[in-house]
This record gives sequence, structure tokens and C-alpha cells, in this order.
Amino acid sequence: MKKQLAAIAAVALLATSSFSALAASAVDADEAQGLQAMGTVSVSSVGGSLDDAARQLANKAKAQGADHYRIIGLDSPGDSSRWSGTAEIYR
Repeated sequence: MKKQLAAIAAVALLATSSFSALAASAVDADEAQGLQAMGTVSVSSVGGSLDDAARQLANKAKAQGADHYRIIGLDSPGDSSRWSGTAEIYR
């Protein structure tokens, strides 16, 4: 679980620096407090890496009109290279 949380934090930092102009920007729980919640977005069976899944969540958030997102779950069951995840989205 600690490994997964560390990976999520790393992805959030990477997301804000590498492709914030193309997609919604990542926020943490404290930053999300001042934003208007819009719902959630999810991805499943994303091939590739943790970064690929996070990128798809960010792009899906932007497609829904969100300016920001917060990853609340990201998992690769077993030793699969397929990722699933969920993010809360905000204006």
C-alpha cells in the first residue's frame, strides 16, 4: 500500500510538470478542498506503465471539462501490465 501511495504521489508530480498544458492538472487532497467537485473519471485495462494510466486519467478529466483532478486509486492487479484507476475531477 505504501508503495502504491508513493507511486501515485510521483505520478501526480510528474503529471503537473510534464503535460499540464495538454490535460487537467493534478492536485492533492488539500488543494482539492477549495475546488468545485465535478464527479469522477475512470480508466481500465490501460496497457503500459503507471504513467500511461495517470496520463489517460488526466486526459479524460480534461475531456469532461475539468481543470484539475486528484487520483484516488490506481492499481495493476497481480503482475499484469494493465492498469486501472479512478480520479476525482474539479473545476
